[in-house]
Amino acid sequence: MSSAARKPVERYPWEPESATRANLAAAKLRTLLQSKTPPRDAQTLLIAAGALAGFAGQNAALEQGELLTSRRDLVAPESLMLKTNRQGQRFLFGRWVNAPLLLGYGHGFPLQRFVVQAAAAAGLRRDQFPDFWELERRIGKAAGKADGDFGRLEEVEGRGAPARPQDLLRALWPTARRVFMAPMPLEMADEPAMNQAHWPILMGLVTARAIGMTREAVDPARAAGLVMESAIIASKLDPDLVDPGRWRLAPGARGLQIVRDDRRRHRAA
Repeated sequence: MSSAARKPVERYPWEPESATRANLAAAKLRTLLQSKTPPRDAQTLLIAAGALAGFAGQNAALEQGELLTSRRDLVAPESLMLKTNRQGQRFLFGRWVNAPLLLGYGHGFPLQRFVVQAAAAAGLRRDQFPDFWELERRIGKAAGKADGDFGRLEEVEGRGAPARPQDLLRALWPTARRVFMAPMPLEMADEPAMNQAHWPILMGLVTARAIGMTREAVDPARAAGLVMESAIIASKLDPDLVDPGRWRLAPGARGLQIVRDDRRRHRAA
């Protein structure tokens, strides 16, 4: 085969500089999911994996938003929006929130890509996949109503009520964030820390593995739907519900104002 005909090797954005760090983090995240969800409860495992991917995507969007706060000329309208419903609950919307999860907006490794590949490998045909963009629109409308049922996934007969993504995030996210930020073990060569924009990509890999692991227990169509619905819900939640105080969000004259708390304290010191 000629060199021109060879398919180029695709690299994840942390490769090669932080490949070992990413592999270690992925292994720890898989262990976290398995240790903190009920044994043999594949449904909850998938919901938890999707929720972590979605909230990691939200954090990546907020990080990007904070870095560009002073350069609103670089930010397209509706990139990142904070909305409040009539009950006073806050939710995040916008292209930057959706980009790590859904195909489009120039994001090379959205969660949808990993979910489709994993579910297809588990036997799901192309025409059996849910419409994930329609799912995002439906969840957005539910956030606007937010009558107390937001985040409640559809129940399947015989499986009991699914866990809510926000409840799982409160238990899992603090540890997951430490895993993403953990230093290299002392006995190993140091590598650069992973960019926060890469967190949802790594969770996408972990989530794809979870779909493969649970293929005998959960139909791949159901698995794909659970993961994506949980991720989209998690991406829209008020970050204070899961990670209180880390992000300060407020409307401003030049759009949504975003400050990460540790940076705010550093500037004030």
